[in-house]
Amino acid sequence: MRLRESELRGSVTILWVDAGLGMNITLRLFLLFLKIGFTCFGGGYGMMSMILDEGSKQVGLTVNEFADMTALDLICPGAVALNSATYIGYLKGGVTGSIMSTLGLILPTVFVSILAIIFMKKFSESRFVKGLFQGITPACGGLLIYTSITLMLSVFFGTESIYELHRIIFSRDTFFLLILFAAALIMEFRYKIDPILLTIIGAVFGIIFLH
Repeated sequence: MRLRESELRGSVTILWVDAGLGMNITLRLFLLFLKIGFTCFGGGYGMMSMILDEGSKQVGLTVNEFADMTALDLICPGAVALNSATYIGYLKGGVTGSIMSTLGLILPTVFVSILAIIFMKKFSESRFVKGLFQGITPACGGLLIYTSITLMLSVFFGTESIYELHRIIFSRDTFFLLILFAAALIMEFRYKIDPILLTIIGAVFGIIFLH
């Protein structure tokens, strides 16, 4: 069976980390989401780029696994970031990994929220604080666009780089996926259809036509 480049790279990364640092998967999952929790801003979707990038380096997360996680985030209740941490933790480390990933993500949020409650009222009118949030917003937007492009390349064409598109052979499934993508985009922009409903409709069409 032929492995995708991302899957092979993820496997090599795991072997390298295990050999070089001696960490077990549970500890790596905890430290991964602790880092993400402390360094990412912009909510759950603002974390997506870092989850994909750091997850592939630290625990061998593949783009296919990330795509599955994104779909589940849309149909599962709860915060996107917590759902992502729980899913990746369970995928890579079972129940224990799921608990530690979720804990690693929650701790920074609690810590930073307490500090924000204490200091935000005092510094809310500060030029520094206003500039901080004004700069974070477009940066998070750029990261979201990058993650979206990477996800689209993987889902539609089975690649992670735009430089490999010239090698792609368009199949019936590829055209169907592009049509489904365009339809969902139009329904969301024009008619403001519930994203959960669009996700379920996409899943149904996938079962019928892509099984």
